[in-house]
Amino acid sequence: MFLRIVRESFSRGKRRKVIAMTAVALGTAVATALVNVAMSVGDKVGRELRAYGANLVVVPEEAELPVEVPGVEYRPIAGQGLIEEGQLPRIKDVFWRHNILGFAPTLSAVVEVAGTSRRITLTGAWFEKPVVLSDGTTMTTGLRAVSPFWSVRGAWSRDGAADPEGMVGADLARRLRLRIGDRLAVRYNTVTASLRVVGIVTTGGPEDAQAFTQLNVVQRLTGRPGGVNRVYVSALTNPDDALARRNPKEMTREEYDRWYCTPYVGSIALQLQEALPGTEAKPIRQIAQSEGAILSRVQGLMLAITLAALFVSGLGVMSTMTTTVLERRTEIGLLKAIGAGNWGVAGLFLAEALIIGLLGGLVGYGLGFGLAQVIGRSVFGSAILFNGTVIPLSLIAAVLMTLAGSALPVRRALRIDPVMTLQR
Repeated sequence: MFLRIVRESFSRGKRRKVIAMTAVALGTAVATALVNVAMSVGDKVGRELRAYGANLVVVPEEAELPVEVPGVEYRPIAGQGLIEEGQLPRIKDVFWRHNILGFAPTLSAVVEVAGTSRRITLTGAWFEKPVVLSDGTTMTTGLRAVSPFWSVRGAWSRDGAADPEGMVGADLARRLRLRIGDRLAVRYNTVTASLRVVGIVTTGGPEDAQAFTQLNVVQRLTGRPGGVNRVYVSALTNPDDALARRNPKEMTREEYDRWYCTPYVGSIALQLQEALPGTEAKPIRQIAQSEGAILSRVQGLMLAITLAALFVSGLGVMSTMTTTVLERRTEIGLLKAIGAGNWGVAGLFLAEALIIGLLGGLVGYGLGFGLAQVIGRSVFGSAILFNGTVIPLSLIAAVLMTLAGSALPVRRALRIDPVMTLQR
């Protein structure tokens, strides 16, 4: 009897049921799309934010604090500890090796511009260097990987150039009246080098007042073969939460394991120190904190839109179910007159709502997964991977939304007086 009444209800009110299912499907589609994107947004947004530069820097433990003015770092090379260039492939041996997108070693020195009394900071670096890792694979990394935001007019320096090449910051090029193709002669103590300017760099930061060349050139000038004083690392990290902000020394063993096995900027920094003994890895806080804030806001915005979509769909279901209750007042009165209790009447409408929610949820999931692909390709330039856990979440959300939207209409149905209804 119960199932026959439910079946007859669907056969007689097809149009309203389709409207209700459409509302559920649309709300579920938006929710499904945003949940799928949100589950992938961390890495995708993180990769997009890597365009703003490295978020970690590795320095020797005994490194002295620099004294800097724009374009010149007054710190003698002799007073600095150095990191061995040959150890750098170990960076890709850390637990979160796949989160390390690139690294760039640098060695900076204050040099004199030949023929003048000017002193400038000359930084030697990898620009786009192939590195053989411990597993035998090759990774190409350097400043182009960790600083893609640099605007370079001309060309980037080449790591293997026989004739030393240089890139000059826009401010420095203006002061020295250098153009692409000119030579920049520099001297460190009694050692000199002549750089062919191949590019003009604009970053809006201190790099605009510096010069850059191949790492081995600065190593030769300073007499420090195989040494670097900083390594900039670009890594995908999770936004800091309450656990990430705690002191690892005060954590329990279980908390420490969870912290260590989560790609927080702090845990990756510790792993870098373990991979390169005698160094200290520091987060570049203004970048790391900005990433965390952006990711949190993006995920919060997606959650808000999801809840709004479900709420609007619930209103659509409530409107449709209210109309259905008004049209079936006589039927409800008759059921109550022949002995149906409140639970029996409520069960009929909730069963209809359950079916509408399941069918609408299935359709909505399919539409939502397709919408997620559109968002992924248009915003992030890549597909959103299938995640099986989203299917039950979508169905549960659809059913709960439908039941919530049906609550007031069902309550109204239970208040119908069979005597007053059947007298009409």
